[in-house]
Amino acid sequence: MAEKTRHLSEKKKRHINRKRLLRLVLIVLLAAAAIVLLLRAFSRRKFGEADLIDEAEQSGGVNVEYLRFDDKILRYSRNGAALLKADGKELWNISYNYEYPKAKLQGSYGMIADIGGTGACIFGKDGITAAIQTNQNILNLAVSGKGTAVLALEDGTTSLLQFYDRSGKKLDISATLEMSLSGFPMDIALSPDGNGLAVAAGAYAGGGLAAQIVFYNFSVGKNETNRLVGYFSYENAIFPELRYMGAGTVAAVGDDRLVLFDMSTENKPQVAQEIRFDTSLTAVHVGGTYVSVVRPAADGTGLNLEVYGRSGKKAFAAPIAEVPRYLGDSDDYVIMTSESGLKIWDYKGKLRFEGLLAQDAQTVFAMDRRTLIQPSGGFLYRYRLR
Repeated sequence: MAEKTRHLSEKKKRHINRKRLLRLVLIVLLAAAAIVLLLRAFSRRKFGEADLIDEAEQSGGVNVEYLRFDDKILRYSRNGAALLKADGKELWNISYNYEYPKAKLQGSYGMIADIGGTGACIFGKDGITAAIQTNQNILNLAVSGKGTAVLALEDGTTSLLQFYDRSGKKLDISATLEMSLSGFPMDIALSPDGNGLAVAAGAYAGGGLAAQIVFYNFSVGKNETNRLVGYFSYENAIFPELRYMGAGTVAAVGDDRLVLFDMSTENKPQVAQEIRFDTSLTAVHVGGTYVSVVRPAADGTGLNLEVYGRSGKKAFAAPIAEVPRYLGDSDDYVIMTSESGLKIWDYKGKLRFEGLLAQDAQTVFAMDRRTLIQPSGGFLYRYRLR
């Protein structure tokens, strides 16, 4: 009898333990669901204020430019450049004397060149890796995610596209662009791995504008003449901005169109999408994933912000009242400043912030979902959205 009672007691205990376990699992699942809902609500809520956290005085002289370099900030001017942390403290700085400095970034590397001059430098997040001095005037520049760089150099009637490794060594890789035939290199872009080179050239032909988008590949294009793997011509057009959006897409932006090239087959680029606009573009920003354009509304009432993905599909459109002072993006947001202040949208088109900052809004970087950096008047201001 005692044995039977003990078995019944153990069975009852097991039953109770199962009930407790099921209750615990249910509580954990409900808590997880609540956290997910709260995070989703937080990620979609509209922020009401941008609180000034701190400010850091900056050097660099006049005409200082800033670019977001992943989670850091690049500051550059005629006199030199520096990499800054979000709090404005310098990680490194370099000195040079460039009359017209132009900077490009990709991955963990960047390049600054003196347009019209003969000096350039390549740098990474740990500091400068190369100082380059050329014999010809520099027309344009490009850098890859591995530090390989290209300078478009004026070489008589041609543009010489000369490759360099990240240490500044001139590589035995180059191409030439006959400017009398193809035109001036308006912009050039390197693929993330440095093997692909895209060139947007423009010229006057037959009384009008003519543009060429030319693609080279120095890996899979070894068997092609001059490593040329693609050539596209456009009448009455010009493309001042060209960029690789990752390895598989190149975006070319003209005054009235956006052309997206599919680079999935490296030796055979193809037009994936050409978007023609019925009004000229007022502002444009090409990011790593999205292209943002501002243009007058077709009915003449104000302006429209339109955001497109790599495939050419429109992510969203929003009416705006003013010409942007600055148009940019981050992993989470599209950012625009104008005379009336700052506006931030997520990529579903929800307006996440609208308002004024402590300083007059010009350039503003979103470092994460809630941290903003604003360079202004010789200072770097940091804000927290709430």
